[in-house]
Formats: sequence, C-alpha cells, structure tokens
Amino acid sequence: MGDKLTVDKVFADNLGTAIGGCVRDQSVTLFSSDIARAAGVPWNPIPFFGRAEKTRFRARWAALLQGVGLWAALTAIPELAAEEKLSRKVSSQMQAYTDAILKSPLLEALSEAEVRDYTLLRQRFMRLGASPEASKDAFARAFLSALSGKSPAETSLEHTRRLSEEIGAAYSLFTKLSNACKAEPLSYERASKKKS
Repeated sequence: MGDKLTVDKVFADNLGTAIGGCVRDQSVTLFSSDIARAAGVPWNPIPFFGRAEKTRFRARWAALLQGVGLWAALTAIPELAAEEKLSRKVSSQMQAYTDAILKSPLLEALSEAEVRDYTLLRQRFMRLGASPEASKDAFARAFLSALSGKSPAETSLEHTRRLSEEIGAAYSLFTKLSNACKAEPLSYERASKKKS
C-alpha cells in the first residue's frame, strides 16, 4: 500500500514532526556522555556539576542532529530531495517542533547569545544536510569547528573519527525513521484536531 501513497506536504509535515521528536530524544532523553567524550569535551559524571556547559553542548548537538535528520530524510526519500518545497516543509516543521519540545529542557536555560548561537549553528547544519557535501565526516568537522572556533580543516582526526561514528548512528536512526514513516499510511494523513 505504501508505494501507492504520494509524498506530499502533509507527509513532509508529519515527517518533520517525527524527526523533531527524534532530535529531542537523542539530545535530551537518550543523550550519552560518550558523544561529548568523542568530541573531546570533558563531561562531569555528576549530574549537577557543569550544568550550563552540558546544556550548551546538548543544544549544539540538537542543532547538528537537525541537519543530520534532514540529510537522512532527503537521502532515504528521493521525492523530498526532488521537490524543494517538500524539503523546506520537512525543515520548517522539524525546526518548529524541535524548538517547541526543547524549550523547557534546553532552550530556556540558554542566554540570548547562546540561543542565537544555537540558531546559527542549526542553519549551518541544515545547509550542510541539504548539500551534496553532506557526510558523517563533514558534520563531525563542522561540529568540532563550532566547539573549538577553529576551521574544520584544523579539527583533530581522532575526534573527527570518533564523532563520525556517533553521527553515523544518528543518521542510521533518522534513515530508519524516514523509511518507517514512508511505509506507514497514517504518515500521509493530517492529524485531526481534538475538540476540548
């Protein structure tokens, strides 16, 4: 049945929401300190120590994940890549939903400057995710560059390799999610609004 369904704006909207939820899960609920270690960032194992630094790192990771999610969706579902308005719909819905669900756990804890940093990083990663240059290594170098302030060419090869593995795992998850959404007939229907 899934091959008779048409990838349209409703599908793109639903996929953007699904990817946004997956971004939240990977940056808050299921976040692993192994990601920070892979990037060479010290991570205090005591939950309340270094809270501000941990929140900033998770926000940056969420910005990166949105670019990776877009890259995975465009790769897994060629119809999205072929139709720019559909890829923009996925992007805009993912960003809006991600910001809404990350508001309390992450974004409210950031300063105005840090929110601007998050927004600019997200734009950078979204452009990378939509470009033919998208790769695990390109995302890893861009992320490490954002953390260190150095150019992507100056990033540590070891940290790039280790972070690429983490990004590859996220990419794989987003690809599976995209394929599952494409196969699910309900992904092509607009959610009904409940009356209070």
